[in-house]
Amino acid sequence: MGALEHKAKKGLLWSSIDKFSTLLIQFTIGIILARLLMPEDFGLIGMISIFMAISQSLVDSGFYTALVQKKDAGQRDFSTILFFNISVGILLYLILFACSGAIARFYEEPLLVDLVKVVSINIVILSTTVVHKARMAKAIDFKTQAIAHITASVISGGVGIYAALNGYGVWALVAHYLTRSLIVAFLYWVLNRWVPSPVFSQSSFRALFGFGSKLMLSELLKIFFQNLYLIVIGKIYRAEELGHFTRASLFKQVPSTLIGNILQSVTFPLMVKVIDDDEKARNLLVRSIRLSGFILCPVIVWLLFFAKPLILVLLTQKWLPTVVLLQILALDIIFHPIQYINLNFLNAKGRSDLFLKLEMVKNSLTILAILLTYQWGVVAMTTGYVLVSLLSFFINSYYTGKYVQYTALKQLRDIAPYFLVSGAAGMVSYTICLLVPSLLGQLIVGMAVGGMGYLLGSYFMKFRELFEIKKVLQGKFSNQ
Repeated sequence: MGALEHKAKKGLLWSSIDKFSTLLIQFTIGIILARLLMPEDFGLIGMISIFMAISQSLVDSGFYTALVQKKDAGQRDFSTILFFNISVGILLYLILFACSGAIARFYEEPLLVDLVKVVSINIVILSTTVVHKARMAKAIDFKTQAIAHITASVISGGVGIYAALNGYGVWALVAHYLTRSLIVAFLYWVLNRWVPSPVFSQSSFRALFGFGSKLMLSELLKIFFQNLYLIVIGKIYRAEELGHFTRASLFKQVPSTLIGNILQSVTFPLMVKVIDDDEKARNLLVRSIRLSGFILCPVIVWLLFFAKPLILVLLTQKWLPTVVLLQILALDIIFHPIQYINLNFLNAKGRSDLFLKLEMVKNSLTILAILLTYQWGVVAMTTGYVLVSLLSFFINSYYTGKYVQYTALKQLRDIAPYFLVSGAAGMVSYTICLLVPSLLGQLIVGMAVGGMGYLLGSYFMKFRELFEIKKVLQGKFSNQ
């Protein structure tokens, strides 16, 4: 698997550049906007995020994964899905436009009428990008995606900041959001150099929809229940409290989504290629999960110790209630990428039916958690959210253990050493920072001491991932 692994590592490198750079830029822009705007501005966007997420899932309809999973996907398949996606995107925009008044009345926020009408344009824009993204994933071409995403993040960030500085409030977030999608779509079409054919094949559509529809239902359920917390918090509590929750979620999502998206985008095409060989599939799973643990465990520990100075330095005092929410959500960081690695295995197996069943079980847990915690406040709800994520990890890994004998307990055992080493480094750095008077100084010293301690501990423990990352960064792709 030498040539394949070489291509995979190059794909991993470019995907890492893409995800890391984009998230870093978006995170930086988000911090600047949070300092310029108020928590309730972010709360208003949080209230309608579920409608955008569900609509995007309907536009995708699972076709991205279906196209990547189909080994002989051709021009007819790509063109058919493109035209279908655009048609669905336009239909969904019209539906949300018509429902904007009802959404505003539900949350008792009149401004949502115009917000929904404008933000929904994003659905039509994104409907034109799914096929391009699938084509690039099949070719393991993450360089083109990196160029498009980084360019769009920089330009849209500038637009959002300019609007915020000129007093546009929540509309600055809308401008940032739409500008980024427009630029990404434009660059996908220009850089990918693919032109659709004027065809719509019913047989191609039926074949892809047969696989993708199950993923679509699963994704719809996942998105709805992931955003159910936003609905409940937005309805029961104030927009300001929802804003604090969304900011804490963003800080958690940066490392979690970064690693999860990188590994998911790279490992799924590879998993499809080796899925018939249980030994190779298991090896890919093991290496992916260990890499996740190696990178994310120190992030979890650092956030637990330094959430307060981080929030106060970056977002200012008005965001102080975000601290405790972030400390709770930090515990969830590791489970997001590991869950998707396990689910990639099922998708590569073509078992999208199992994917859907697993989501239904996990969604039942989400409802139960909300019913048990909503009356106790946002902190209690956040704790329930993390507990559901932990249980979901065990549920998602059930079939991985069944097919290739890599159970949840074995996966936890593989990442435990990274957590122990990072925990020790975190305790040392926190103790030293007690002597540092300034919040900014605590952040700098804590990151420096904790990071060096973790790297030294990893070296002495001979963690394989440390040396593999070094090789990738140096461009030395081994053929082991």
